[in-house]
Amino acid sequence: MAKRYLMRLGKTPFEVADPFSTFDRNLLGTNSGNLVYGAAAHKLFSTHDTIVDANHYRINAKMADAVNDEYDGFVLPLANAFRPEFEGQLLRTAEFLERLKIPFMMLSGGAQLPLDGDPSALKAIEPTVKRFARAVLNGSSALSVRGEMSADYLRSLGFRDVVVVGCPSLALHGPGHRVEVPPSLESGSSIVYNLETRDPFGADLIADAEENYDSAYIAQEHGTLELMLWATDPYVGSDPRLPLERSHPQFTSARAEMYIDAYPWIRRLGQAAFSFGARAHGNIAAVLAGTPSVMLAHDSRTAELARYHQIPYVVRGDGGAATTVRELFDHADFTEFNRGHADRFEVLSDFIHENGFQHIYDRGQERALESYERTITELTFPPVVRPTWLGENATSTQRHAVLQERERTRKTSHSAVRKDISKNRKRSDEQSAELSRRLGVAEERLAEATRRAEIAEGQVAATQNRLAQLEKRLTKIARTAEVAADRSQRAVRVPTRFRTFVSRGKQDD
Repeated sequence: MAKRYLMRLGKTPFEVADPFSTFDRNLLGTNSGNLVYGAAAHKLFSTHDTIVDANHYRINAKMADAVNDEYDGFVLPLANAFRPEFEGQLLRTAEFLERLKIPFMMLSGGAQLPLDGDPSALKAIEPTVKRFARAVLNGSSALSVRGEMSADYLRSLGFRDVVVVGCPSLALHGPGHRVEVPPSLESGSSIVYNLETRDPFGADLIADAEENYDSAYIAQEHGTLELMLWATDPYVGSDPRLPLERSHPQFTSARAEMYIDAYPWIRRLGQAAFSFGARAHGNIAAVLAGTPSVMLAHDSRTAELARYHQIPYVVRGDGGAATTVRELFDHADFTEFNRGHADRFEVLSDFIHENGFQHIYDRGQERALESYERTITELTFPPVVRPTWLGENATSTQRHAVLQERERTRKTSHSAVRKDISKNRKRSDEQSAELSRRLGVAEERLAEATRRAEIAEGQVAATQNRLAQLEKRLTKIARTAEVAADRSQRAVRVPTRFRTFVSRGKQDD
């Protein structure tokens, strides 16, 4: 009988959806980089007679009973999980894990920190992080993390069972994967780049890429997908050299691309000569394609991954960093990556085995690996996403943008209302629980007071009984005393009468 595992994924690589459904259902988890490590994790655990399902990012304590009944294991791939914006998800995951009875394991996670590793911005979420970590350790051998900075953060919270395994995405092709770097990068070569939209930088490099190479911007964020589908402007006011507004040549000439499935994305990057950018998985996808890549490290997420996996990188703000694509390409040395990849894969493999699971690159799983890769090859994926509004007149484009903006506002408002309702319900539940607790305490105190009153009443009755007995005894004593006194008086009167009698006798004589 086949085993079934549940895995934290927006979707499995076998689930295909069109771009509009992907956007509306947020199957990317706001960032298509999740597709890459999700695809690798799904493949790793799809061993012989094993089915791996996605939870579609739904997780809470109430699900645990059904998962315990329906599944044989739960696998939790994570990225930068220790960050304030993710606290709610982290808490729900902890509550879920606390009730889980089947085998489970956390497959790497990371802390979102600045380059110097200062964890002060995470101080407010420490109680949640600790609860989550304890929940993981209740069922797993260790907390697996992406790099040393995340490991140091968890150790600073008092956790010692921490192991660095990197990102599972680099295990997609097994222990034998390599990246070969050509001796040079010619002007006009096909290159791709990515961009961190929340903190955009690298305008000089992008301007050089646009001017001197056949360049394509590979977008990753949910906001850019919306821009490409609906012509909205989510990043208004940015540097015009960066592809963040729909007037940028990358969009107006339909060169900008976005992939909503991991494998087409990786195949596309295999056609490029070079890749660079600030997105960790945008560059990792290129590495998986065998394409030289240089990461622009700007925080702990990107830096620790690059250091652990020996992916070439330059640090943002470094005075010696490259300002042109050609200078950046000179940093693309994959010697250490190729030399250490098999050993790093073995560390991840050992961790999986320690927790009672197998993976698809284990001995004896060759047929499972062949079948999995054949299934991926035979799938028909949706085409690459490009701007859908090219060729429309300006009025139509503006109308679509306005309608989508209104829809986004409605969704945001609806989400806020739901959060308020949920918050109010939680507050009401907490208040009800507190009132119930207080009522229970009051009832206990009343019962104790009643018990004490009954004891006191018994004591009073006993005292009254003793008093009654004492009164009876006192009455008896008093009566006895009266009799004794009376007898005493009579005894006194006898001698007196006798003396009187004697006196009278003498007188008669």
